[in-house]
Amino acid sequence: MKRFLALAAAAITLAGCSVYKSIHDHHHTDNPYQKRLFVEKYLDPANSQLDAQIARTIDGLRALPNSAELHNQLGQLLVQKGFAKDAETEFERAVDSDRHFYPAWYNLGLMRMARGNWTGAHIAFLATVHEKPGHSQALFQLGLMEEQRGHADAAVDYYAKAFTINHTLLDVRSNPRILDSKLVDVTLIRLYPKTHARGSMRFVGTPPGYAQQNLSETAPLPQASQQQNVAPTPQTTAPPKPPM
Repeated sequence: MKRFLALAAAAITLAGCSVYKSIHDHHHTDNPYQKRLFVEKYLDPANSQLDAQIARTIDGLRALPNSAELHNQLGQLLVQKGFAKDAETEFERAVDSDRHFYPAWYNLGLMRMARGNWTGAHIAFLATVHEKPGHSQALFQLGLMEEQRGHADAAVDYYAKAFTINHTLLDVRSNPRILDSKLVDVTLIRLYPKTHARGSMRFVGTPPGYAQQNLSETAPLPQASQQQNVAPTPQTTAPPKPPM
């Protein structure tokens, strides 16, 4: 698994140099938001809250074209609007602006997977966990990809790590794609020894009043008791006078 992740990190670096070169060149030589965007033809900010949000985000990018956060936000809004291709472009611009911005890497992976670009999605999800180790959703997506490629062991490894970090991934209501996997049972069996051992531990807390009792046992003795072993000071008396 470690060797695989090391190779994956190298793949991210190489892929990043080639996949985003054209975007990088265009991004830094021109501001694409200076002109009216194609999607703006279909906006009705006066009658749609979503359209108003999109319009405000575009205005923000006209002032800050290198903002990864705004690119990522616009991408999410465009997905809701139904402009998937434009949304993917925004996620690409987000990671081009900031390669460490893992939310956009994950969103880019989802968009690429949705249109069948498995290689691009794989790179994006690997970049997500590279920038944010323990990103459970990206680990789960990587598990799905490995399972669909027939790599059961690698898939179970990803699933095990994802489920350990985030148990809600097992709930179909929060993760509908759990139904796409046939290796969930195998993963849970592998996790059972660790989960059972951890669940069977019953740690004991401090009993009520223990601190006060402990303090009373170590308290210094009263002053009177300390003087019981002190030898009495001998009393000297004058000798009797001889008879007259």
